[in-house]
Parts: sequence; structure tokens; C-alpha cells
Amino acid sequence: MWEWQILSLTGFISLVLFLVAVCYILYSGLTTEIHIRTGLPPVRSITVAYKYKVGPYKDCGSLFRESCSIGPKLPCIGIFYDDPKKVPAQKCRYAVGSILSEDAPNEEQQQLYEKHGFRVFSFPEVTHVVTASFPHRTPLSIFLGVQRVYPQLNCYIKCCRSHNEDTVAVKLARSSYTP
Repeated sequence: MWEWQILSLTGFISLVLFLVAVCYILYSGLTTEIHIRTGLPPVRSITVAYKYKVGPYKDCGSLFRESCSIGPKLPCIGIFYDDPKKVPAQKCRYAVGSILSEDAPNEEQQQLYEKHGFRVFSFPEVTHVVTASFPHRTPLSIFLGVQRVYPQLNCYIKCCRSHNEDTVAVKLARSSYTP
């Protein structure tokens, strides 16, 4: 008698945990539609405080944490220069920081970031960009976004290039600039 009750309880708890895990994964973006478009950028010119590093992209989390600790209300930004499938992890380049402003940055904030070893750079305004949107709802969303968005972006850009569409101007930032 007790065996059946224990088995039933174990089965019920397992089923509930499985359903919670499935709901969490779905909520994180597993089946969310990815919207890719070409057009006007979501921001004009921006000023960012950043740190530049070379190494595996998986190590960028500490820079995000550091940047967020200095300006917790500022949006973070990550710029990843290399395709990790083509460049060895130890040679991948990235810059991580915070967006200080879409106009003139706050001088006090800029000095605070510079005091912590961040550099400041203003990106010029561009007229056309390729953007993708994917929800950031849970920590798992980051992993799902990387696994789902980048392949679709690559496909979108290759399709635009192969069709030689005059209406779509896609510029990939292949910079030899090393900050």
C-alpha cells in the first residue's frame, strides 16, 4: 500500500517538475518567433563606455557584471568582432560596456567609467542596419538567443548579399581597429 503511494507521489512530483521545466524553457524563448529586419537603426549615434578583451566569449560575463555595477540603470552592450566558428576562442575579440547616452553623455558618469579603466567611444549615426529581436526573460534566454538568432542573422545577410538587392544595404563591421 505505502509503495503505491510513494510511487504515485514520486511520479506526480516528477511530472510537475517536468512541466515546470518545459514551461520555463518555452517562456525563455524556445518557440518565440525571431523578427529580423533591415531599416533605420533603433538608436541614433550612441556613446559607450567599454573594455576591450581578447579571449573566449564565454568569459565576457565578468565585464557585463562590472559595467552593470558601475551604472546599474544604464543599458549594457556587447560587441563581438569574430565568428567563434572560424576564429580560435583565445583570439576572439570583444568589447563590453554600457551605453552612456544617445546624445551628449553625462560628464560625471563618463569620468566614473574611465576611473574604472573603461574607454569611451561615440559611434556615428548610421542609416541602415540589420536588427533582430528576441526576448530576454530568463538567464536561459541568452543561451537560446545565441543558438537561434545568430544562425538566422547569418542566413538573412547571406540571402541579401546573394540577391544583390539595391534596396538593402548591409554593412558588416569587419574592423581592423584595435582599441
